[in-house]
Amino acid sequence: MNVLTENPFLICKKILKSLKEKEVDIIIVDFHAEATAEKIAMGYHLDGEVTIIFGTHTHVQTADEKILEKGTAYITDIGMTGPKTSVIGMDVEASLKRFVTTLPEKYRVAKGDCILNGCVFEINDENCKVAKIKRISM
Repeated sequence: MNVLTENPFLICKKILKSLKEKEVDIIIVDFHAEATAEKIAMGYHLDGEVTIIFGTHTHVQTADEKILEKGTAYITDIGMTGPKTSVIGMDVEASLKRFVTTLPEKYRVAKGDCILNGCVFEINDENCKVAKIKRISM
């Protein structure tokens, strides 16, 4: 997302340095980014330095949960909780109108049955590493 004034890859390293000085055992990163490529790159950038990194913002759960080579648990996007028949939780017709006409249209939360997406990360108490990842979609 090119609206940032500072590079999130560099900012993360600064924050991690500060946390390591405080002897933090478990570090969980929610990387709220637009593109999957940004999230994947950040996963590799922080591999071995954080316990878990998961992406958010795109509202579509990915099926790529894994433990990276240096031990960091990763998923590109944990998904969303909200109306199933929607455009990232918003009313379909209002969303389509925005895309088709390119005119502003007030977003409205969609109605109907909902879904719940997420992940459960099982962390080993001995080494503070993730032993198991389970995607939730219901």
